[in-house]
Amino acid sequence: MRSYKKAIITENKKINENVWLMKVKSEIHTKPGEFFMIRSDVFGNDPLLSRPFSVSDEKNGEISFLYLVVGKATNLMTKFKIGHEMKILGPLGKGFRYENSDDKKIALVAGGVGIAPLLYLAKKLKNKADLYAGFSKDSYYLDEFRPYVNNIFTTSDLYDKKFITEILDPNEYDLIYACGPNPMLKSLCDKNNKALIQISMESRMACGIGACLGCTVKTNEGNLRVCKDGPVFDSKEIF
Repeated sequence: MRSYKKAIITENKKINENVWLMKVKSEIHTKPGEFFMIRSDVFGNDPLLSRPFSVSDEKNGEISFLYLVVGKATNLMTKFKIGHEMKILGPLGKGFRYENSDDKKIALVAGGVGIAPLLYLAKKLKNKADLYAGFSKDSYYLDEFRPYVNNIFTTSDLYDKKFITEILDPNEYDLIYACGPNPMLKSLCDKNNKALIQISMESRMACGIGACLGCTVKTNEGNLRVCKDGPVFDSKEIF
């Protein structure tokens, strides 16, 4: 039976107006697209439940998490200092499948903090991809990608009034990996007639192991659990 393990914070810094990067020391090995449930004794009973965070990177015995500050738990996380002890459960879920991608033209598509799981994937791909990243305001985290992708294209809801799906033609690619809000994912899939698309779904989770059924989504194969059956799905299963 899986259990929570200790992880010590080695870095926790603000990289954007409301986006933070946290690194923890851990010998646990992960795959792109997998996630962890994270909690701290500081949470106490409020919030009671752990929170899910995608793996952004893993190297030198550290796991990186990019998180958006939106509620009580993530606000508390911004106060954690180097040396603070976290409890993590994982890696969990089914990640991206990239073993047969060597001869493919690939795009990575991110909406906001959906950029998080795509860095570790970009580093694993033998064939460099193009990165498309849409932001609500200012861009962030792009410098981390530059050594591992061919081109970077961005849009901003505030500055150029465009969504990232407006400048991307999915039919120019053989394989697309995407993570972001559901409307972005659906728009991407609606425009596609050619590419194989793998999507990482965002969902509220209570347990992370499929027991509570709190993250169930309707698919073409019936109800599936984002935490257990995903979070990465073939787009045709969902849209």
